[in-house]
Amino acid sequence: MSRRETRHAVVLGAGIAGLLTARVLAARFDQVTVVERDELPDTSVRRRGVPQGSHINAFAVHGRRIVEELLPGFSDDMVALGATTMDLGADFAIRHPFGWARQFPSELHVVCGSRGLTELVIRQKVTGLSNVSVVSQSAATGLVGDNSQVDAVLLRTTDDDKAVPLTADLVVDATGRGSRAGRWLAELGCRAPVEETVDPHVGYASRIYRIPAEHPTGWKACYLQLGPNQPRGGMLLPIENNQWLVTLLGAGPDQPRREDDFAAFARRLSSPVLAEAISHAEPLSEVVANRSTTNRRRHITDTPSNFVLVGDAACCFNPIYAQGMTMAAIAAVLLGHCLDQRPGLDNLAHRYYQQARAKTRWAWMLATTADARSPHTDGPPLSAAQRIAGRYLDRVLIAGTEDPEVQSRFLAMYNMLQSPTSLLAPRTVLRTYRATRFAANSHQSETAARLPEPGTSLSVDPIDR
Repeated sequence: MSRRETRHAVVLGAGIAGLLTARVLAARFDQVTVVERDELPDTSVRRRGVPQGSHINAFAVHGRRIVEELLPGFSDDMVALGATTMDLGADFAIRHPFGWARQFPSELHVVCGSRGLTELVIRQKVTGLSNVSVVSQSAATGLVGDNSQVDAVLLRTTDDDKAVPLTADLVVDATGRGSRAGRWLAELGCRAPVEETVDPHVGYASRIYRIPAEHPTGWKACYLQLGPNQPRGGMLLPIENNQWLVTLLGAGPDQPRREDDFAAFARRLSSPVLAEAISHAEPLSEVVANRSTTNRRRHITDTPSNFVLVGDAACCFNPIYAQGMTMAAIAAVLLGHCLDQRPGLDNLAHRYYQQARAKTRWAWMLATTADARSPHTDGPPLSAAQRIAGRYLDRVLIAGTEDPEVQSRFLAMYNMLQSPTSLLAPRTVLRTYRATRFAANSHQSETAARLPEPGTSLSVDPIDR
């Protein structure tokens, strides 16, 4: 691609999606400007424009590997600032509605830190590039152009009511769930995007604790999953500064809402392990709640060729499935591929959206299938394919309580290293049905009673890649 054809790219939003997109564009444009409404801190403190910042955030294994390729040294920098590394197979105790999943040494490694720390490390690396600049405390209020091309973005500083244009050859909207792209496109004469939503009515609340001197061994993190008949869940994750970040989840009316209810809610989970872990830990923060868990994707068919939505602005997922940051990384890389496929920006947006739909299909299917099985969810009813997939995934989860190889395959799929169809490999299907032949029609509690407590380590053959 000729640099003379594509001189200046503007990215709206300095979150994970915006920063990773800026990194990709910096290799293809003379200048990249990142516009952010917030004042960007020099530390890992949570900023106002990231509602998810107080809660558990993580890259899936695939997402971490993408970031490591884009920004070499990312994981090492995180660890140097206090983040912890974790083997998802061995260190992550997972209890789903069918009992405890098996634990085993694996090749599935992640880096655990707060959202603020993750953004800080990525921001320092991206803004250190010579052709990337940041305009903070400025908000985009609209676009200048027509339904075929955007010429500029209208920007207004937080202390000035007057909007001024910033010219651009490419504009990328990475402003997240609150994106105003639909209104902006309508103002340019484009048809408004069609929105598809699945709202599980899940709420969650988070609190930070200091890790006590005496704490559970055998696992570093634990996850007590929600389920159709299990409306409460929780997760404990180690982050920087010898801290635990604890998030409690509830569906429908049964949600964690108050600080004085946090510990009591934890005691009502499917296992006492999380409540016991925090019972002797010192709280270091207030309880922060969030109710924004709707899955939403925008189907954009009428757009200027040089205006693209990435990350949550285009497709956002229920955050409890930890897909958003990885999908943002995938979208950034995809945009780079689309730019490389054809010189210039002609028809870029349409080409990008066509390929992005395929990239998000599996993540959307997994999140919405899980959510649609809840009686509290508003959205389209389960399709026949979703019902079949849901029943088979139940069998995979049951098998994962007995067979570490099946659990390994499930974790690889969940971490986006393989597609859900990988669970249909003949060997996996056979092992799944073998492991569930006695438990498939039994009561969940009977299955759970036979399971080891978290921390039991097993061996498993590595996944063929």
